[in-house]
Amino acid sequence: MPECLAAHLAVYEGTGANMSNIVDIIQSAQGGQIIENLSDRFGLASWQTRAAVDSLLPALVAALSKAAEQPDSLRPLLDAANDAAHRAAFENAEEAHSQASLDGGDAIVAHLFGSAAAAGEVSQLAARESGLRADVLQRLLPVLVSIAAGGLGSTLERQGVAAVLDQPTEPPAPPAPKGGWLTGLFASLFGTKPAPQPQTAPPADALQEALDHIRKTLTAPADAERRPDLDELLGRIFTSARG
Repeated sequence: MPECLAAHLAVYEGTGANMSNIVDIIQSAQGGQIIENLSDRFGLASWQTRAAVDSLLPALVAALSKAAEQPDSLRPLLDAANDAAHRAAFENAEEAHSQASLDGGDAIVAHLFGSAAAAGEVSQLAARESGLRADVLQRLLPVLVSIAAGGLGSTLERQGVAAVLDQPTEPPAPPAPKGGWLTGLFASLFGTKPAPQPQTAPPADALQEALDHIRKTLTAPADAERRPDLDELLGRIFTSARG
């Protein structure tokens, strides 16, 4: 019987490794130098980059939280979290601007907001909030999303979500399916890949705990400030996407 996820997470309590939400994860990107690195890349002062990121984060976090509510919406995010290009973007400033990272970031943005046009509206709103040009925000958004996806995958792995799925059972489990630990999670939770044999699959409560932890990580911080203009825009975007 695998240990519960909480036991794995407890190892990280008080060490700084237990990122509690996606905002923490983004802020830790690239060795904590994400603002400085983005400033260099976009030719902005640090305060401008921070204003840009701060203006985009509420919309990004709201969209991630929304996507986490349904398996069909969550699955592409977890695919992205397991993508090497996004993992590299989280770790390395140059890799965050590779073509693979940018293309993947654009795809995630379209998934989160429903269309490039809707993402453009988010950038327009962020531009008014930050005082920067909308085209700058629109170029920054897929970079930020790629970094967030890579950080999510790396952080969940460090926090022990992967360990829940990799625990040995009796009889010994066969090698993990090609594609990494998230493939096993998809197989057991979403039925999207050939599932492991019943005797080698983690218990349902451990898988549910892993899923709950992923969703909690994608949820907005409890003290996040609500913005009526953003709520109105996202409500319209999400309603349109469902239609």
